[in-house]
Amino acid sequence: MDMLEKKERVITLQDELRGIISNGEAEVRELNETETSRMAEIRSEIDTLNAEIEAEEKENRELINNKENKTENKMEVRLYNLIKKVALGETLTDEERQYVSGSKINYRTDIQAQSTDAAGKAAVPEDKKALEVAVRNASVLNRIGATWFNGATGDISIPRYSGSNVAWAGEIAEAADGAGEFDEVVLQPKRLTAYLNVSKTFLAQVSDDAEAILIRDLAEAIAEKFDMTVFSADSGTTTRPEGLFYNSGYTTTGGTMSAITYDDVLDLELAVEEKNGTNYMFIASPQVKFGLKGTQMASGLQMVWNGNEVDGYKAVVSNSVERKGIICMDPRDLVAAVWQNIDITVDPYTRAAYNEIRLVVNFLCDCKLKGDRIAAKVFDAE
Repeated sequence: MDMLEKKERVITLQDELRGIISNGEAEVRELNETETSRMAEIRSEIDTLNAEIEAEEKENRELINNKENKTENKMEVRLYNLIKKVALGETLTDEERQYVSGSKINYRTDIQAQSTDAAGKAAVPEDKKALEVAVRNASVLNRIGATWFNGATGDISIPRYSGSNVAWAGEIAEAADGAGEFDEVVLQPKRLTAYLNVSKTFLAQVSDDAEAILIRDLAEAIAEKFDMTVFSADSGTTTRPEGLFYNSGYTTTGGTMSAITYDDVLDLELAVEEKNGTNYMFIASPQVKFGLKGTQMASGLQMVWNGNEVDGYKAVVSNSVERKGIICMDPRDLVAAVWQNIDITVDPYTRAAYNEIRLVVNFLCDCKLKGDRIAAKVFDAE
């Protein structure tokens, strides 16, 4: 009999016990010998079952506690503590040494963000995420719905199909080959370097939120650099991704912000829809946003940029976008990858006069288009 069955048996016995007592009270009489004997049997069985249930529950609690203790023992390493100890020259534990080489920290996802509650029990708040996930969450790419590959471990090859070719032919004429063509988009790790200055006073804090703040600030520094590259007009190389505004095949230039019109937006939409784009959106610089907020669709109608939409489609604004640039695209055509090998160099010297340390992060990432449902424009400087 398992615990559930035992608990159900106790309930059944208690109902029977109450029934015997109720019968005697209803008939206004004393219980007979048979009823008294049965009540004694019921109470004895209930006591036995309750003792067994209590013993099993105690055993289960001990198993859970042992499991928690084992989990806590595996979560002794914190990124915050590693940085603090390397910066201040403090002694590392044996567990921490496997992540440190000189002044460099090899960040891996098994470095946990551990905190301690008032009772002294280790706890892991849900908002303490791995750095690469925090970078994704801080990036404009995540806001627009681009496809992400986290924890990549080598080149990522994404197949791309050009579509079938279909043609009319005579009744007995030989059919043409209707097969489309396959090629691939390859994402390769490219080293992005960002840095963050941290006050030594901050490192002296013991707040449970200190690690969350540190990871958030690191992630924002990395994401900003990554976004500024992706949404730039710079050419790509073997060491950096190509900016979305670089490709002249879908990017136009010209016109001034003061002369921006609704037709500029419609031209972008038309270019995307001619490539079978339907689920598209806009990503723009602040200059374009405020230009369109002052531009009417037509006399007496609402502004082109209204709320978080352009011409009724979702719109995102970011300082990371090329100045005076706007993109209309299906965000599913944009893929980004983040590799697991992240290292953080702790530099206690460069900013020593300001009572700060500098954290230099080497972050491996890449971003490319896997489709062509995109159109962009950069307005001339005035």
